[in-house]
Amino acid sequence: MKLKKMEKVQKVTLLLNIIAIVMGIFALFNIYTSHMYILSLVEKGFNPSTQVTEVINYYLTAVTPYVFYGICLAALSYIIKNNVCLVDAKSTTKIDSESLETVSVDLEKVSVESNEDDEIEMFFKGV
Repeated sequence: MKLKKMEKVQKVTLLLNIIAIVMGIFALFNIYTSHMYILSLVEKGFNPSTQVTEVINYYLTAVTPYVFYGICLAALSYIIKNNVCLVDAKSTTKIDSESLETVSVDLEKVSVESNEDDEIEMFFKGV
């Protein structure tokens, strides 16, 4: 059962990483197309040094969504992969009920023995 769950998680994280890479490729493509568009405007007489804010705004509106979503998808993939490993580590440290009963019985024996020692010590202190 755990193997199927791990395979599903690996498929999900792989898919998220692939989509994040595709988003990065889209971002690079949009940087290139934005640069070509700005160059065509410069050839027509646009002066980017006087309107720097317009050029920066154009680049940011064209590229930022793809970069943001790519980073978010990669982070989500990382979180899912680490969370599953954490849950898997916690499930291996669970104690079944039989061993828990054995431990509780052993602890009761230790506490009874320590109480007997305390009573003997108290008896000899009083003498």
